[in-house]
Amino acid sequence: MSERREIVERIQRYYTSHPRMVSSPFGGVDQLQTALFLSTLRDLGISLENRAVLDIGCGRGFACELVQESRSRYVGIDLVASRVAFPFVLGSAENLPFSDGAFDLLFCIDAFEHFPYPEHAVSEFRRVLRRGGSVFLSVPNYTNVAGLLKWWCEKSGTYKPYTWAPFGRWQPQEYESPLTLWRVQKLFSSGGFSVGARKMYSKEIGVGLFPWVDHPNMPESVRYFLQKFFAAAEPLFSNLISWMSMHAFWRFDAV
Repeated sequence: MSERREIVERIQRYYTSHPRMVSSPFGGVDQLQTALFLSTLRDLGISLENRAVLDIGCGRGFACELVQESRSRYVGIDLVASRVAFPFVLGSAENLPFSDGAFDLLFCIDAFEHFPYPEHAVSEFRRVLRRGGSVFLSVPNYTNVAGLLKWWCEKSGTYKPYTWAPFGRWQPQEYESPLTLWRVQKLFSSGGFSVGARKMYSKEIGVGLFPWVDHPNMPESVRYFLQKFFAAAEPLFSNLISWMSMHAFWRFDAV
């Protein structure tokens, strides 16, 4: 078995047996956080009206209804078929089974960090996207203290490579890449995209700055205090160190 196939099958097994680990700032396990999703698209200058939309790494496809309500066509693709009550294709982001220029808009919502060969995925994104179309990307950001801690935890052997993340009480993930803002921008710029817009998720600056807040051994009283502190400091931090946030939202335009 090739190394690539082995990694893909490992990811499939993990998310089949750990469905609740599939989540993002927008939800994804039980429902879509519609208000946050729509406001983020608006801030990035992305319209849902009358588009052909491909949702890559779609999970349970909770964006489907919202897209269809906007008179757009929705198709989801994922390695795991967790809920197929929507137009769905089982497949890989690195080998999209669609024709060239078939879509106006791509979603990739908290899945890109799990792609073992992201440069191949970006190439496929560009192939199936028409010229002038856009990618909406939501992705964890390790340009922060969490990124340094991830490097140390995996370098020291405390966690296996590509498994540490400051979410879910530090439960090991499966193939969590340490993507930075510069790495993401370089991948898409090299793959035929320009940066249309970027927005940092200010509510997660605290996690990026002090990832121990979600450590499994953190006393609840201290966790509560830290969460209140970071919530109060959010306006200041968002002005000074927004790049520390654990999530970045991007719009990349096909050129």
